[in-house]
Amino acid sequence: MMPLKDGDFVLINYTVKVVEDGSERVIDTTLEEVAKKSGIYDPKRVYKEFPVIVGKTSLLGPLEKVLKELDVGERREVEVPPEEAFGEYKKELVVRVPVKRLRRMNIPVRVGEEVEAGGRRGKIIRVTERFAFIDFNHPLAGKKLKIEVEVVGKVDSVEDKARILAARALGLDPDKIHAEVREGGKEITLKLPPEVLGLSDLDALLAKAVSDVREYLSPRKVDVVISIEFPEEAREEAEASDTGEGGEAEGESEQAAEPGGGEERQEG
Repeated sequence: MMPLKDGDFVLINYTVKVVEDGSERVIDTTLEEVAKKSGIYDPKRVYKEFPVIVGKTSLLGPLEKVLKELDVGERREVEVPPEEAFGEYKKELVVRVPVKRLRRMNIPVRVGEEVEAGGRRGKIIRVTERFAFIDFNHPLAGKKLKIEVEVVGKVDSVEDKARILAARALGLDPDKIHAEVREGGKEITLKLPPEVLGLSDLDALLAKAVSDVREYLSPRKVDVVISIEFPEEAREEAEASDTGEGGEAEGESEQAAEPGGGEERQEG
């Protein structure tokens, strides 16, 4: 058994805690049991192992370093100081804004309200009669973190790696993507769920998914075929529009399209 190296695909479980005033508070975890015990459980979230490409996934520096010292089945706890996490807290990032200006922008003037300005997100932390004070620091700025990480497994198959890469590019759960290697490894097909149709800049996201699959999985020329499964109601509407009175198809008989929907082929 050897420690992980750059480019390895692994599955990890983690728990992130904020350390302050001599106590620890869980703020994120992949473990449902820990989330419930810590009072941060979200019923809409699926708690499961998190896929990581060692050296290629955006992780905090100390965590990245520790990960490369581990092997499958090993666990480690690492402390991350503010300067290596989300930076020190900067008082100059607390901005005073007239209440009237916020109201003209239809922004509720109340403590805790999130505000976006100049491409930055902040939160109103204090309100006086004339001014609101907006904190543009990261919510974890100035905080020391403690991260518990365990390498649960290593991903070896090309299909699973392709699912992880496509999911990362599209912001999806890898389990919602089906991948298959065909033509002796010369073609990789990706079947995507209907929800991708609601993504903005879908073309750019698909191009990113294709690019990543090629970069990480194929040192040679490869075709990447993408198909999107259309929702059931959309298929029914399409079929209905192609039928005349009495429910029979108009014109010559044609083979029905399979549920996979349209396909897009990206050739290398």
